[in-house]
This record gives sequence, structure tokens and C-alpha cells, in this order.
Amino acid sequence: MLFATMAIAALAAFGAFASNGKVECVCVYYPHWHRYPKGDEWFGVDNWKEGEWAFVKDAKPRFKGHNQPLVPYTGYLDGANPQDVEKEIALASNAGIDVFLYDYYWYDGKVTQEEAIEHGFLGAKNRSRMKFAIMWCYHDRNRGWRPEVGKPRERLMSLAHTKEEFLGLIRHCAENYFNRPEYWRKDGRLFFSVFNALYFFTGHGKDAKRIKAELDEAREIVRAAGLGEIHFNAQCVGSRFADLMSECGFDSITDYNTTVDHLPKDEMAALREKGVLEVDYRQSFPTVRKRWRDMSGKKLPYIPNVTTGWDVTPRCRLDEPYPWRKLEYPYTMTFTNNTPDAFREILAEAKAFAENDPKRPGAVYVNGWNEYTEGTYLVPNEFDADGFLRAVASVFGRKPANEYVYVHPYTKQLFTIPAATYENVAYGTHPKQKVDVFLPKGGVGTDESASPVVMYIHGGGWSGGAMEDHAIGSSIRMLLDKGIVVVATGYRYLRDVDDVKPKVLGCIGDCECAVRFVQSHAAEWNLDLSRLALAGGSAGACTALALALKDDNALGIAAVAPIIPQTSIDPKEMREWIPNIQYGAHAFGYRNFDDWLAHRDECLDIIEQISPAALLRKIDPARAPRIVQHGHAMLKDGELARDATHSPVFMAKFKEIADARGVSCEIVESRQPCFGAVFVRLAEILTTQQKGIDK
Repeated sequence: MLFATMAIAALAAFGAFASNGKVECVCVYYPHWHRYPKGDEWFGVDNWKEGEWAFVKDAKPRFKGHNQPLVPYTGYLDGANPQDVEKEIALASNAGIDVFLYDYYWYDGKVTQEEAIEHGFLGAKNRSRMKFAIMWCYHDRNRGWRPEVGKPRERLMSLAHTKEEFLGLIRHCAENYFNRPEYWRKDGRLFFSVFNALYFFTGHGKDAKRIKAELDEAREIVRAAGLGEIHFNAQCVGSRFADLMSECGFDSITDYNTTVDHLPKDEMAALREKGVLEVDYRQSFPTVRKRWRDMSGKKLPYIPNVTTGWDVTPRCRLDEPYPWRKLEYPYTMTFTNNTPDAFREILAEAKAFAENDPKRPGAVYVNGWNEYTEGTYLVPNEFDADGFLRAVASVFGRKPANEYVYVHPYTKQLFTIPAATYENVAYGTHPKQKVDVFLPKGGVGTDESASPVVMYIHGGGWSGGAMEDHAIGSSIRMLLDKGIVVVATGYRYLRDVDDVKPKVLGCIGDCECAVRFVQSHAAEWNLDLSRLALAGGSAGACTALALALKDDNALGIAAVAPIIPQTSIDPKEMREWIPNIQYGAHAFGYRNFDDWLAHRDECLDIIEQISPAALLRKIDPARAPRIVQHGHAMLKDGELARDATHSPVFMAKFKEIADARGVSCEIVESRQPCFGAVFVRLAEILTTQQKGIDK
């Protein structure tokens, strides 16, 4: 429903006329995340063991709400490691990305960073799931990482600007890449892009005939190799020089990205005068749309470009004060609020534009997959979860359509589960206020009886985590096979909450809104609300318990399955139960556990409202849900849990309270990091119960 609304809006913006065919999603791949010889030479062996990851890891926030440092869910992948690239291919291809367009660095017969293609992509076992192509980075290479402001930049590599340089690269590609089945052919022709084509033009004496002759000679090289035809794409030429690219022999044009520098100069100057260097991402949309219209009126087909963001602060010196005293790359202005929802909006417009352009460009160009140090990325991370990939999938469709591939942020394990029947359904206005709804095989209304429901709330200390994690990954098929509807629940992280204190109230409140939202769709999704269960892991378990016990179970929860739960968030009680506990202060805004404990009286009223143990002591046993706890094996007398945050003492003490109150409470122990057993028990409870009455 959300995608349909978005698509209609996109078509309205450019005129509603029939689609001209398939549009592919081409995504820039920046190959700077592995060790390579030139990096050792330029930066020193000790400084370049991981490529550019060092600048990602120690980046720091420069202004309020600045999303730094970035922590990818996948971990810090090595782009030359085929096993790591297999993860990227799995995530990208499933989200609907067709092509990785690799930045390629070729200087007078010398190549660098090629390991990302030759070892990483071409060594990946699942490489057949998508294509790759070459984008020649036609620029002299200067040191742009952590430079001093106002100082000349060291030249690292220089272009020769000769025919031999260009044709040498074409021969190299013909011998090593063009002959690969994974190489992308646009409309049957090998796709080769030149960044920056305008510099290519000036470097070749501004002689269009000379360039056309070189491109024609390159075409003959490819034909002679038995590889067919080649499609030359020109990037970054500007509206003024776009038609000149046709005279040069190029076949299409596009842009590399949209940065703050592309926005109206007077508007940006006014912000800079105020000392403001942050620009709302949506403020770029009018400029982007105008660019598409202008360029589509040129002689060559124009591939519309969408940029996910712009933030080059990780490449800036850590000791340089902000705001920058001088604007020069990488000390630039930054896009903010580039949320997955905003990106999805402009991406849908780009696809609609490409579909309805009479020149049929056949693709949308996205920057980028992994240029983390410029703020252009799609990879799942601790700020956006996998929201950007979900945005791509909502526009281009999952591949295969019936599967969803995701990575667990803590184990880094990939999971493949059935695709949600309704994905990314909004129950609020924030990008994280979403649910995924998985209906059993056969869909809605195939059985006379309505289906029981399990709503899962992910863990992550209310500070991270994914809507679907390893708990869902291990159990969702079993639940669906038993006719149970599964709802995965997203919610704002603590850092996103600014409307209530302590911030944890916002996280728990979001989940309550999600429950009520699902209940309001009971008729549409054929749900039996008398068999609605909550489950959750860690902080999600705490939330699930709090909601199920709140106000004498006002939500009408039938059962709750807390996994490795924190059953109390009263610091006094937690310390009495678990002497080495240090968890929970962040949720209430305190620096550390001892600080929280010292100020306990100031937040005792909130603790009484949301701490599961406190709520259990007050609930009417007749209205309490059935509770099935799951976690690590019980400790021996005097033993302290190595993982105090998830100590089994939480479960034992909670069961003591439940038993004393006459509330049904079980414990399922496990020495393995698998939580399927609790879902088996939960399914048993839900499927042997009808209309709230046990059989």
C-alpha cells in the first residue's frame, strides 16, 4: 500500500504515461576497503592494513544529531575477500540491485585496487546473482584523507591523457573483465563509464573528433576480441557540455552524485553566513528533479542519478574544529535527515522518470553502495538498520520476490527467510516506526478460523538491533507452517527519541503503538486477537513483558516469550539480584549504573510503570498472560554470570515472583545460542488455545 502511494506520487510528478520497460538499478561500489600495495606505499603498512576503515572507525560527531561514527551491521568487510563480498552480493541482489559499478583506477598502464574485483567479486561463489561493470575514475589522484586545511595536496597518481593510456585500459578490460559472463551489458552492449568525462574531454585537447576516433578504435578492439559492442557512458559533464558528448561518440550520460555544492549558490551562501554547514537532504530534491529534466532534453539518453547522502567528515582531521574555518574538500557542507524514507521517495521518482523517458535510459544510477567516508551508502548500519536496502527493494522489487535476506548486527550471520506479506508498514511517522507482517502460507482468509499472532520485538539495548534477527531467523518458518502470523516490530532507538524523558519511554511507547496498530488490522489480516503473543530478545524481552503486564494486561496479551530478558529495570533490585550488573543506566539518561542507582528515587515512578518485576507484583493473576522465559542455563550457587546483562538470575527471580502471585511462568533453558525452543513452546500454547480458552 505504501509503495503504491509512492509510485502514484512519482508518476504524477512527471506525467502519467505507460512504462517503456525494465529499469535496472546500478550502484557505485567504492573499492577502498582492503589492503593494497599502493595504499601501503602512500600511507604506510601499519596505517593501511584495513584500507579506509580506520577513518570510518574513529570518525566523530561534529554537530547535534550527526550520525557518526558509522558501524555497519556486516562488520568491517574486506572488499578483496570473496567470503565478505558474498555477503554484499546477497544483500544487494536481494534488495533489487542489478549491478555493482566499480570505481576503477588506471594510470598510464598501471592499475590499483583491482583486488576488489578480481579477488572479491569474481571470487565470490554467488557472483552470478548480479553483474559488475567498470567506471574509469578519470582524475588525477591527490591525497584527500585527513589533509590540513589550506595546504597543497600531495599528488599520488597522474593521468597521461594519451590514446595509449585509454586503449591500454580497454585491452586490459577485454582480457580480464569484458569476457566474463558477470559483466553487465546494457541493451546487449558492454557498459563502460568514464568519470569525469569533461576532464577526459579537456585532457584530450578539447578535440571531439580525436575522442570519437579513440572510442571507435576501442570499439574495434572489443569487436576483434569477439566480445560484441560496447556502450560508452559519460559522467559529470553538466548541462552545458552534454550534447558535446554525443559528438565525442559517447552513448549515454549521467551524474556521479548530488552534493551540497550542486544546490543553489545563494541559498547555500546564506546558510554559511549564519555558520550553518548542515543542509536538509530533501532540500536537494528540487535541484535533482530539475537536473533530470534538463539532461533528459539533451541528445543522449540520460540515466537519472540518486545519491543517498553527503557527509565527508570522516575524511577530515580529527583536530580540525567545526564549523570548518575554510570550505574545501573534504571540509564541506553536509546533508542531514537523509532518512531511508526520504531516499525511497526520490528513488521512486527516478525509476518512474527513467521508465517514462522517451529515450529509454533503462537504468537508475545510485551512489552508492559503500562510500562510507563520503556518506553515500546503502549497507545496513546502526543508525538506519537496513532501511536503505528496504527502500531499494520497495522500488525495484526483491530478487527473488519471495525471499528476504538480512544480516544479524551482532553475529554478522546472514539469514534468508520468506519475504514479508506486507513489508515496512508504517504505524507512525518516524522511519523506524515500521512493522513487517508475515502471513502463513495461503494468505488471509483461507481458513474459517482466524490466525494466532506472534509480535516480535528485537533487542539491542534500545540503541540498535534489527526488526528481524537470529531469533526470528531460526523460527519464523516453523511459526508460519503452524498457521501463526508473525509481526516483526521496529521502533525508535534512544538516540531518536526527543519527545519524552527518560528516552526509554519512547521506545516502549512505540512498541505499544505497534501492538495497537496490529490489533486495528485484525479484520484485514484475519487475526485472532485472543491469541496474540509478544516475544522479544534482551531489551525487546523487557519491553514485551512491560507491555504484557501493563495496566492488568490492558492490551489483552495471551502469552509472552521473553528471551534472555532483563526482568527488572530497577537498579536497586538489579544489583541485589546480580552483584556484577552494569546494564540499564543509558535507558534513563545516566552516565553509568552507579550514577543511576544514586538517583533511583528521582525515577522510581517511571520504574514502577515499566519494570516487568514491578508490574508483575501488581497484576491481577486472572488477567496475566502465560509467560515462557528462555535464556542461558541456571547458575550454580555463588556463581556470577559472565554475561551479567543476560544473567539467568533475571529469569529465576522473575519466576519466584510469578509463582508467589499465581501467574503461569515457565523457564526454557539452553546452553546453545539458539532460541527456537521457546517459539516451539509458544506455538504450542497458541495453537492449543481458541478464543482465549485452553483445550
